[in-house]
Order: sequence, then C-alpha cells, then structure tokens
Amino acid sequence: MRVLLISANTEQINMPVLPLGLACVAAAVQGAGHELQMLNLMMQTDTRQALKEAIVGFNPEIIGISVRNIDDQNMENPKFLLDGVKDVVSGCRKFSGATIVLGGAGYSIFPQASLDFLEADIGIQGEGESAFLKLLERLGENKDLSEIPGLFLAGQDPQREKEYIKSLNDLPLPLPDIHLRA
Repeated sequence: MRVLLISANTEQINMPVLPLGLACVAAAVQGAGHELQMLNLMMQTDTRQALKEAIVGFNPEIIGISVRNIDDQNMENPKFLLDGVKDVVSGCRKFSGATIVLGGAGYSIFPQASLDFLEADIGIQGEGESAFLKLLERLGENKDLSEIPGLFLAGQDPQREKEYIKSLNDLPLPLPDIHLRA
C-alpha cells in the first residue's frame, strides 16, 4: 500500500522536536514492504501547500497523522493544538479520499474524544508499530479490524484494549534520515 505519514506537530518551544515515534512507525511500514512517504509539518512554511503537494504527488491509500501534543503546556497562556491538527485532517480530506488514521502520544491520551473532534476515520492508541501494520494488512485484504489492539473507529466503541510492549528491542529503530526530509 502507499502510505503517507504526517507529523502534524508545528510547535517549536525551545527547539524543533524530531518525530521519533512516527519515524519508528515509518521504519516498520517500510520494513513490511509498503511504499512510504513522510511529511514533517514542522519543516514547512505553508502546511496547506505541503499537504497538497505530498498528497497529489504520492496519491496515498492510507494517511497516518501523528498527534504529539493536545496543548502547549503553558499555564499562563495555554494554546489548544488540536485545532491545527483538525486543519491537517481537513486538508487531507480535501486532496484525497484515503483512509485517515490518527496516532501518537497526544492522540493516545484521549483517543475517542480526539478521533471524534478531529473527524478522522481510525485511531490507534499506544505504540503503533505493530498495530498500524496489522491495520494495513487487514485493510488491504478487506478483513475485519476488530482484533487490532488499541483500535478506535469513528462512531464506534473501542475495538480492543491496547497492548503494551514487552521489550523495546521488539520495536524497529527509527529510519535515520526521516527527520531530515521535509
């Protein structure tokens, strides 16, 4: 499958934050033989144009969006960050009919509420390296998704509780150059 992974984080408090978790998911996707492209919105000046170019140029079948934070953790002048992610989701919808899958640390805090607010199709709570690959496999074969741990579907109850990793050694290392590409 053609998979576009998007790091939706654009906040730079002290320095740009590398999309390390998404880079690990990207390594798993690439290792499973899928066609992969990654878009890091932190590195973009015009996120809408970057979305359009990535989507139209690659024509993904699945779009994965990493939600790193739901707010900026500033108690004096807090900023809600999911509005920006909602713009990313709507931009993806404008340029593609691909299935949109949410994941990431911020998403995993409030998975059902985030999925509903952001109006995506599917969400994965917890580590996505294994669950995302299972999702790609089952979507590709038109199989039931209910056995995928940590999966949330728009408008439905959670499918199964997330699984916890037993060893970090079981996870793929992030792609070394994924942070440097726009």
